[in-house]
Amino acid sequence: MSARLSALARRLAALVAVLVVAGSFVSGAAAAPASPTVAIVTNFPVHAELGPPSDPFFVDQWGLQTIGAPTAWSVSPGDRSILVAVVDTGVWWTQPDIQANMWTNLADGTHGHDFVDGDSNPMDVDPSGQVYHGTGVAGVIAAITDNGQGIAGTAQISVIAVRALGPNGQGSSFNTSQSIRWAADRGARVINLSLGTNETFIGPTDIQLAVDYAWSKGALIVAAAGNSGVGTLDYPARLPNVVSVAAIDESGRRASFSNYGSGLDISAPGTRIVTLNGGNNQPNNVHYLQGTSFSTPFVSGAAALLLSVDPSLTNVELWNILNSTAVQPVGSGYNTNYGWGVVNVWNAINTLSQPFISVNSFPRSVSTSSTFGVTWSILGPTGLAVTDTHVIWGTVSGRLGNATGAQSGQTHQSYTANGFSMPSGAGALYFKVVATVNGSAFSSPEYIVTASSLPDFLFVLYQLLASNLLVLALFILVLAGVVAFIPQRRAARARRALSRPQTLYPPSYYVQAVRPSAPPSGPPPVQPASTRIEPQIASPPTPFQTIPPSQPVAPITVAQPTAAKKRCPSCGTMVSADNMFCFFCGNRFR
Repeated sequence: MSARLSALARRLAALVAVLVVAGSFVSGAAAAPASPTVAIVTNFPVHAELGPPSDPFFVDQWGLQTIGAPTAWSVSPGDRSILVAVVDTGVWWTQPDIQANMWTNLADGTHGHDFVDGDSNPMDVDPSGQVYHGTGVAGVIAAITDNGQGIAGTAQISVIAVRALGPNGQGSSFNTSQSIRWAADRGARVINLSLGTNETFIGPTDIQLAVDYAWSKGALIVAAAGNSGVGTLDYPARLPNVVSVAAIDESGRRASFSNYGSGLDISAPGTRIVTLNGGNNQPNNVHYLQGTSFSTPFVSGAAALLLSVDPSLTNVELWNILNSTAVQPVGSGYNTNYGWGVVNVWNAINTLSQPFISVNSFPRSVSTSSTFGVTWSILGPTGLAVTDTHVIWGTVSGRLGNATGAQSGQTHQSYTANGFSMPSGAGALYFKVVATVNGSAFSSPEYIVTASSLPDFLFVLYQLLASNLLVLALFILVLAGVVAFIPQRRAARARRALSRPQTLYPPSYYVQAVRPSAPPSGPPPVQPASTRIEPQIASPPTPFQTIPPSQPVAPITVAQPTAAKKRCPSCGTMVSADNMFCFFCGNRFR
């Protein structure tokens, strides 16, 4: 019994010791000072872990994986209120894998317009039955996802079909420009142009004016770079208000057929693209196509997906986000093979989860005496406090030691800093925009403004004319006319100088009026034969002889010839047949 009590006592003692030690820790913790407050990360995006869509050909859609679309769908699969216009050969809009994503005109139930046949049925007509170009483009953008048939589209938005090209894929710039304007007037936020030409134009074209019009209406215009494998972009991809798209292959490098070069903006998948076919209304009607025509809709779809997340984005802000979040296959920054890199829609959408500085307006080149401004906005979650945002700048890249005044406000607000000028002797000005949002610092990329080599007055004239390309074209035509007229004017003066009469002839001879057609009323007076001067018709007359003053000279009267006339071959004036010069224009008769 005592042994049991002894064991029990030992257990109780051990329990008490444990409680004492634990109490010391608790009391020490209570006495310790409070730890610093830890910043709580909040308002970050979360999503359901979705499985792959049920579309049977999704497993072969390597392009969607490359641009990060499946991850982006976890935030938003798209919004059918966002309108994307496909200006192309039309769309086979009854295809069951896109029909529900076709825009419908509430006034008449149509799905677009046909500028080739001039009606409201933009059906994709392809006599060969092999390409259905516009239908393939529309499928990349907006085929219905996760419906158990066909393929998955980049974004679940609404497609406006606008037929500008004929069944052979050819079309006119007039129909294309009309299509662009029509789509912009119907509220298209993105206009896809998987078309172009390699011709070069001097001055504005109808397509350029239509692109400028659509841009002014807020549309983002996306166009194919071309498929000639050359270092020059096709038209209209080379226009300044157009996002130009090159193609990459499955290795991630530029496709051999893709155009590239100065002005290229971005790249996207463009080889072995499985997309929708036309010609029948059966499920799983797909085929494989390639070209920058099918790279372009990946970018259009990515822009539409961004707008689905934030419909307030402007076309400039969309462009900035797509460029800044693209993935560069080679190196970093910009190059002429890939532009800013391969489009990545997940990166772009993820950027909107935090403040993002979008520099929306600044001049690329200025005269040495002009002043200019910079305009920017801070995107991301709406309503965050911007305690400070300003521009830092300098004349050497990476060494930006000057700053404008601080501004404050909120996200999704526009800011402007004015009064910049090119420092004396500097060839360029570098700048970036910085901001403090909710206590965290953010910065834009570095931008450059170059100094123009033109004299100030010529630069101002150029800027004035360049602001209206039509005026610039008219100015060039007028200038060309003046330049062409001056040599002609000088040549005419030279001809008249050569044709002027010599002092051999009395001035009254070739400036007199046209002689009357009737013969004189009386006989001419008889003159001595020794003093009579006969007019010479076939050759210049002999010089006048000087008659000594001591010899009286009777008045010289030339006999009036008959009324024979001839026409001046230079100006057409009828003159007397014996005239050696035209009294009107001075032309010498030979």
